[in-house]
Amino acid sequence: MATIDIDGFAVFSSSDEYRRCCRRCIIFAKSYTYDTAQAECMAEEAMVILWKRMQKGEQIEKLMPFLFTTVRNLALNYLKHKQAEIRAREGMGSDRDREIQLRLCSLNECNPSKLYQADIQEIIDDTLKHLGERTETIFRLSRFEGITNREIAAELGISEKTVEYHMSKALKELRVSLEDYLPMLLFFNLYHLVG
Repeated sequence: MATIDIDGFAVFSSSDEYRRCCRRCIIFAKSYTYDTAQAECMAEEAMVILWKRMQKGEQIEKLMPFLFTTVRNLALNYLKHKQAEIRAREGMGSDRDREIQLRLCSLNECNPSKLYQADIQEIIDDTLKHLGERTETIFRLSRFEGITNREIAAELGISEKTVEYHMSKALKELRVSLEDYLPMLLFFNLYHLVG
């Protein structure tokens, strides 16, 4: 069994980012297990798994999808075990067995990566729409298409300073809109989109 850097994990687990991610994992796990204590254990275990992977030098590019996938797998194992217990006591087809089977089916279909990606994309899209068409266009050209400020200025017939102004405006608003996500993104050096 791999050892864990206790001191490093103590610092990691006392951070606001840790608590925020852990809270989201608990909510996610509880929505399937209906058991707060079990959900808390799953969230903590997911965070320990994350820490161990980080200690090995592994790059976790999409943090919350990684954590939700880990919690999802832990919840699937928990529910399968629970279902086996219920079937042993009450037999197949009982109300509790059918209810567990429904949760298992729902969890099997869940793709945390898509859920989280859609959440962030929706926030970005909504924020950019509120900033106006010009700012949205400039931001998308820069961040999603990789076009330089000079090229954007030439394409749109505006000055580079104007491009810089619109980029600054978009980034400022996105930092506010994505504030719940940014601390952990920064912690894991994934800040390229809005940094």
